[in-house]
Amino acid sequence: MALTTIIYAHPYNQSFNHAVLQETLRLLEAKGEPCRLIDLYADGFNPVYTAEELALFNSGQATDPLVLSYQQILQETQRLILIFPVWWADVPAVVKGFFDKVFLKTLAYTETKTGLRGKLTNIHEALLLTTSTAPTFYLKYFCGNVMEKAIIRHTLKGVGVGRGKWVNFGKINASSAEQRQRFLSGLAKHI
Repeated sequence: MALTTIIYAHPYNQSFNHAVLQETLRLLEAKGEPCRLIDLYADGFNPVYTAEELALFNSGQATDPLVLSYQQILQETQRLILIFPVWWADVPAVVKGFFDKVFLKTLAYTETKTGLRGKLTNIHEALLLTTSTAPTFYLKYFCGNVMEKAIIRHTLKGVGVGRGKWVNFGKINASSAEQRQRFLSGLAKHI
């Protein structure tokens, strides 16, 4: 059975993102699907490169034990679910740092004359579950559609991930309890 890895990035366990995480875990358990959780904040992941780490970049090596652990998990993953808030029409810094420090050469890609050749082809699909104060249409049509264009079609595709999908709950700050519950109930069709 395929292993799903969840990458979760929110510092507050009373957030709606945490409710999304809990419902995702519940749905996977109900389906009997094995999963692993990478909780970037709970793990204390440092998204900032040190000089020592950056000196190893070209060799695809890392010194951070969390990076090495995350890389091992990704090599065993068939499906990736990322749960995080959209901040300033983009991913939180801790998620960007995850991409920067974990998706290293030799593990995630090789360079070719025409660009990158992704090596994480064992990950067949990625699902981005996000929340935002901006409406989803605004993020798509006025802010550059970062989640689909940059994250799914560039970053994840560049490291070999198969298809990707983005599901956002926009205007979270103005939502009702009923709207939030409807979003949680609708996750079943994506998980």
